[in-house]
Amino acid sequence: MKRNRYILPLGIILAVLALGAVVVIARANADDMLHQAARLMADAQTGHAVVELQMTMPDESAGGIVEVWGQRNAGPDGEPAFRVQVLESSKPEAEGMIAVADGSQVWIWRPSENTVYVGTREELKAKIAEHAGQGEDFDKGDFERPYYTEEEMPQTAEEAVDKLLEYFTAERNGSEDVAGTAAEKLRLVPIPEQMPEEFRANGGLLYIWLRTSDYAPIAAEYTGGAVGSAKVTVNSLELDETLPEVIFTFEIPEGAEVVRLVDIEPPEPLTTEEVAGMVDFAVLSPAELPAEARLAGTNEVRGAVVQRYRLADGASFTIAQGAAGAAETPAVDGELVAVRGAEGTLFSNEDGRRTLLTWSEGDVTFWIGGDLTPDEALAIAESLN
Repeated sequence: MKRNRYILPLGIILAVLALGAVVVIARANADDMLHQAARLMADAQTGHAVVELQMTMPDESAGGIVEVWGQRNAGPDGEPAFRVQVLESSKPEAEGMIAVADGSQVWIWRPSENTVYVGTREELKAKIAEHAGQGEDFDKGDFERPYYTEEEMPQTAEEAVDKLLEYFTAERNGSEDVAGTAAEKLRLVPIPEQMPEEFRANGGLLYIWLRTSDYAPIAAEYTGGAVGSAKVTVNSLELDETLPEVIFTFEIPEGAEVVRLVDIEPPEPLTTEEVAGMVDFAVLSPAELPAEARLAGTNEVRGAVVQRYRLADGASFTIAQGAAGAAETPAVDGELVAVRGAEGTLFSNEDGRRTLLTWSEGDVTFWIGGDLTPDEALAIAESLN
């Protein structure tokens, strides 16, 4: 199948921009130190940092070093400006990448292809949202989908710290040197009764290092968990220094191919047959579906084949099949049901409009979850062939 060679590697860009979002957060107890860090973050107008990231997971390790510049209120309506340069990366395709925004215009250069992607801030946001829709994962969220109102979301940096402290107990853990800088070490211990079941199962602790001189964050680490570990270290950090305007402009290299963001086409969706060729078990498809259901795409996720269906009014559901453990089940009691000659478990919300059905046949486990009634989920299951 022919793929468009201009498909933007937005996963890489998202990772770079996430690292590029290194901003500032500011002698008391651990809670007070975090709040002072938050005030420092809210007040800083410019920042420059060199950041190192290391991540280790059961099946992959990755790392890199990026240099980041940022300035608030650079655009016509107060939009921020930034520059992110990848200095080192364990991913060859990311080596040397540069992303620049002046508050309205965006440039992203991939030296490995000598290609520059250009567009507006709004166009980049639209492409990121488009990529997020293509790369959906599947887990128990297909059953328990959280909804947050604007009132529930933190509106300030200090409110974000207060929200954090609803889930963690912060405590001082001594002083250490980080990249040649004196720092106060804080340990964030999960509050068990506040944590979702899956977080408690993963375990692990979170550590934060704040620069002794002003409580700016210069390192953070998650360690001791079943899913792996990650550490971010700020090797250098300057705040509220005057940054030259040239930092937030980009000169397109001679001979570079220029691609407009609006011209980038999303990846062509894989067919069920293509995805079935990626796994070593027979993939089943439903013969019976709700009348308005339409197949939106098929993906391979953690060794499982995931078929996604759209319903009317933005509703959706998925049918997934793969090895046991590829997806989690809700941390609530389910109802035991008979399905396809096996014993399955059915989870449903209070009004019966969101359902997750799971069962196993031999070495393959099935999940059907989303905006379905229990009867609809069971009917789909029985029609698989």
